[in-house]
Amino acid sequence: MKWIICSLALFGAMTVQAQTVSVSPYSSFGVGEQLFNNNAEQGAMGGISTVPTNPYGQNANFSNPAANQNIRMTNFNVSARGDNSSFESEAEKKSTGSFKLSNVSLAFPVSKKGSVGVGFQPYTGLGYNVLNTSERGDLKQTSSMKGEGGINSIHAFYNHNIASGFSVGIRANYLFGALKTNELVSLDGASLLTDYDTKANYRGIQFTLGSMYQKKIGKNNNLYLGAYYTIGSDLNTDLKEMTSTYTFMGSTPASIDTVSYFRNSDVSTKLPHTIAFGASYTKDNAWALAGEVKFNTWSNFEKPTLSGANNVSSNTEYKNNMYVGVGGYWIPDFNSYKSYLNRVIYRAGVYYESASFSVYGQDINRYGVTLGAGLPVGKTNDGSMINLALEYGQKGTDSYGLIKENYFGVKVGFDLNDVWFRKRVID
Repeated sequence: MKWIICSLALFGAMTVQAQTVSVSPYSSFGVGEQLFNNNAEQGAMGGISTVPTNPYGQNANFSNPAANQNIRMTNFNVSARGDNSSFESEAEKKSTGSFKLSNVSLAFPVSKKGSVGVGFQPYTGLGYNVLNTSERGDLKQTSSMKGEGGINSIHAFYNHNIASGFSVGIRANYLFGALKTNELVSLDGASLLTDYDTKANYRGIQFTLGSMYQKKIGKNNNLYLGAYYTIGSDLNTDLKEMTSTYTFMGSTPASIDTVSYFRNSDVSTKLPHTIAFGASYTKDNAWALAGEVKFNTWSNFEKPTLSGANNVSSNTEYKNNMYVGVGGYWIPDFNSYKSYLNRVIYRAGVYYESASFSVYGQDINRYGVTLGAGLPVGKTNDGSMINLALEYGQKGTDSYGLIKENYFGVKVGFDLNDVWFRKRVID
């Protein structure tokens, strides 16, 4: 059974690379929509990730590597997410959706004081398809803009319990992937089209340092304090840009002419630093209240270009931003044998994220509310469960020629816990 699970994990990791992971037009900014955020149970609590969100300590935390001090069994997780988004501008409204495998991971204790974990998931995603028309006098210009691809992450953490209640951890991410964009420009009545293509391949290492402190208060209550720092990294970037013109013979491009071609494999993309602080107050196997604040230095973000910035890029300003989340969980009776619903973990949260960039002087903020549940499965003492999370949020504005995005997301995570990698005393 264990080998079947590992095989499915490998297949899942291969699937992640081939899927469409974003449909938001705002994914065209930066290096795509940020996807390395949280699992289903964290997502159901407003994105809280610096402190434990599992009352039994059996869910691997890849955001804060130090928040894994209570892992006592092997934890295998596979998660998926589906989104339905509607986009509104001053002229029209459009809806679209996506479904993606969002996480495959394995974590287990290696000693009485240490645990490790490995995983694979999308880090960012690029996915948009925008048609824009403009008129200047008698000339009508149509621009068809598309983007696809994403950056993936293979990551590993190590957690070490230094003293009673205090732990530190480190996580390393290997980031790799490609982002592709295409803009096709045509004039009404003209047979000539101009095609702008770019492709950027990324690869690099990113490190996160974390710490967590747990203080017992009274007989059943606990205070958790957590923090982590992700070091800003420079991704090696291989950038290609090509401009071509052509006409159509029916539905087939003809008379293709390459106007320009640029390539530079000796440039880098600078990612921001991230620092997060969180706290939670819990009652054993009953309830928890938690809060988190996270800062990102997006003002330091640098993305190379070869042919110069376009009109939108030249009017985009990246800025430091802040994420604030509040959430909690409640278990009516974790030890109930009469009612299954009393053993379910009910979760809820809210979050707000200030703009990491502005377009034509307009900040692109986002906010949302979350709900979820942890459904126990398998043995009553191993903490295995199916985690569900619902999220509704809003991003951007439909004023000033921009787009307002309303999104509804569903996350499903399967957490299986068992005793693996432990030497048998009696064979």
